[in-house]
Amino acid sequence: MKRGRRSPVIVSPPTRENSFASLLVGDIMRRSMLVRRESASLYAVIALFIKHKADALLVVDRDNLPVGVVTKTEVMGAYFGELPVETTLGEIMGGPVITCRPEDTLQDALVIMQEHSIHRIYVLDPDCGRAIGALSYPDIVGILYRYCCRCEMSLHRCRRLSDQENDRRLTAAEAMHRSLITAPCSATVEQIIELLACYRIGALLLVDDQNRPAGVLSKTDLALAYRRAVPLQEKAAVIMQRSLRCCRETDRLESAIRQMIFAEVSRLFVTDASSPAIVGVVTLTDAARMRSGSCRACTNSRIIPKR
Repeated sequence: MKRGRRSPVIVSPPTRENSFASLLVGDIMRRSMLVRRESASLYAVIALFIKHKADALLVVDRDNLPVGVVTKTEVMGAYFGELPVETTLGEIMGGPVITCRPEDTLQDALVIMQEHSIHRIYVLDPDCGRAIGALSYPDIVGILYRYCCRCEMSLHRCRRLSDQENDRRLTAAEAMHRSLITAPCSATVEQIIELLACYRIGALLLVDDQNRPAGVLSKTDLALAYRRAVPLQEKAAVIMQRSLRCCRETDRLESAIRQMIFAEVSRLFVTDASSPAIVGVVTLTDAARMRSGSCRACTNSRIIPKR
């Protein structure tokens, strides 16, 4: 059933005192974004998601005004509902479109994203009402990472740090989620979709009969399976990725961020400091929500967390 159109929502909370107050959304937003009309098909959009390694697409009307958003979550829902891949975006898009303005600060945008539990916010031209850019958690992490790289105390500049300086460093363990959700390789694709939707996560760790890590299954893998008409009753092991990207819980958060950015992945599984056992997962979203890029003492890259 086609959802009714809703106007974009522009929210501008009061700016909070922090060092990001001087950074404007218009200066750091990503101007390249995926945009399609309501008549575009899911089949074509999934191909765009895979090609551009994207998680969301803005849906516009004939006047190029935003009317909805399609993410991999909507794609996963269409797969679960067994809708044909020829289904149009207008039939499954979500809304309203949460937006901000170019003159808003980065802190303003982050507060809006946290309050609406979204990973991406679109930036509207105040004059014509059209989207001119987007800002996501990976973009914010990139800003934090650049601050860290320029810092004299950066891990890439300082080979040796005193014990006191080391104590200031955030570790992967401090940013990760310890409540790791897993599923057996024998689970069906349908069951995996249900788990991802229930826990509102982007990927699941799959384990074998001995409860050992066997692979990971993400919304991207599900989108590909949907496009290839893989039955919902197929075993998850058939479409999972067998390689796991990991870091240790004692690794510095800065190093984990660097690994995710350069590997173009959004999560790392975190292993125990002294064994290969997986004890958690850290994502780019977790990194963006931390109070600083990598150091407790950092004042340049600190973002005030939501209270």
